Amino acid sequence: DVTYGWWAANSVVTNRSGRFIASHIGHTGLICFAAGGSTLWELARYNPEIPMGHQSSLFLAHLASIGIGFDGAGVWTGAGVATIAIFHLIFSMVYGGGGLLHGVLFDEKVEDSEVLQAQKFKLEWNNPDNQTFILGHHLIFMGVACAWFVEWARIHGIYDPALGAVRQVNYNLDLSMIWQRQFDFITIDSLEDVMGGHAFLAFAEITGGAFHIIAGSTPWEDKRLGEWSKFKGAELLSAEAVLSWSLAGIG
Repeated sequence: DVTYGWWAANSVVTNRSGRFIASHIGHTGLICFAAGGSTLWELARYNPEIPMGHQSSLFLAHLASIGIGFDGAGVWTGAGVATIAIFHLIFSMVYGGGGLLHGVLFDEKVEDSEVLQAQKFKLEWNNPDNQTFILGHHLIFMGVACAWFVEWARIHGIYDPALGAVRQVNYNLDLSMIWQRQFDFITIDSLEDVMGGHAFLAFAEITGGAFHIIAGSTPWEDKRLGEWSKFKGAELLSAEAVLSWSLAGIG
């Protein structure tokens, strides 16, 4: 029966888990559409003779950093850029349709669904086990994304600003280096170290996610997080909204 004020961002879906999912899918669709549309807009006006920074090319620069649109010598080819942009536009429609289905057709609360697996993602704001179960899935997805990035750099290659070219990067999984770098990460000047940090994050997030799904909330976390009160639920609702719009802004 907990309710939240309007300032708690997603407060209108506090007790409507199905609609909560719909809002997340809708946010994802907006991000996809913004990424695809902006990439096509930048591509249409891009001049390879002028530095990207002087053309306000944010999305092309992101693609260039992972070796897309340029050949191994750092020469602009544009290969794959339009395809990626169009895929983002297509998937934005898919996400939009999914958001509409969850918002209009599917159950308002996932616990009312006939799908047993879906019922596990109900929202119980005062239940740490429920919240950490959902958190565990988030961690696994982020871990998979980190692993994907590491393998992309190893197999395809990413842009090395020191060389001005795209090269394959094998991760340096040195745990002592990773531990020390957390305090001076701004001084990192090795792509191998960057990839090693992402490889470690992939392992930590996937392992932690699996642990949260299986074991639920631990006594240490309950003590650390404090009582799961009305205020804690408001924090989670607001954090989800801020994260979604931050990602939309970053692109």
